[in-house]
Amino acid sequence: MGKINDDKQIENVAHVLVALAEEENKLTKNLINLAEKRNKMAESRTLNSKIRSELAEERTSLAQAQTEDAKIRTDLAKDQTILVRKQTEFQSHSTEMAQQRTSLSQLRSRYAKNRTMLSKKRSDWAETRTALASRRTNLANLRTNLSQKRTTLAANRSDLAKRRTEFSETRTNMAGTRTGLSSYRSVLAKGRTELAFIRTGLAFIALGTGLMRYFGVGPWSILDGSLVVMGSVSAIFGLKRFIITIKYERIFARKLKDFLTLSSELRF
Repeated sequence: MGKINDDKQIENVAHVLVALAEEENKLTKNLINLAEKRNKMAESRTLNSKIRSELAEERTSLAQAQTEDAKIRTDLAKDQTILVRKQTEFQSHSTEMAQQRTSLSQLRSRYAKNRTMLSKKRSDWAETRTALASRRTNLANLRTNLSQKRTTLAANRSDLAKRRTEFSETRTNMAGTRTGLSSYRSVLAKGRTELAFIRTGLAFIALGTGLMRYFGVGPWSILDGSLVVMGSVSAIFGLKRFIITIKYERIFARKLKDFLTLSSELRF
């Protein structure tokens, strides 16, 4: 939000500077117009001076003519009256020109005041622009600090990712170890079951033999013999399976030992 407000303030300052430039251009145009009017007034003065010079020459000729002829003097008097009228008209015209000059000086004073006000505004805007530049510098420094912190956090994140990778490798090894241990436990459970078969078979044999020796040969000897047979079958079955299980147990024990050795090497 702070960055957006700074951008808006910069845009407003740019608009104000453009408006000030347009007003300065208008003032320049008005000054050019005043200069043109002044040139026209100078041309009018030049014409007036020429006319006055012509009038002076005519007066001189009239004075000479008065000494020569009274009729010419009368005509000159009439001409003088006409010239006086013209002079009066020129004086009124010069008065109008003086009034115009006064109004132009007033306009010039007004434009000077406006220019002074614009220069003050420009100074104020320059100070505002300087303050905005300092704020921009502070924001740039803050952004630099944030980028450095972000770099530090990225480095920490990389280290954490490495540690997580190491932990995942360790977890994989431990999962493999757990799988091997569960398989080894299954083999041991199978061996325990087969030992149970052997133990049960031996128990049946012992029970059948004991009954046969205690009661002797009789009708119940068939049941006693069946117990001995069942016990023998169970013991033989359990013994065969237990031998196979022992082989598997050795194989699993060897593989588990190798796997544990490899996982400990990878861990360290």
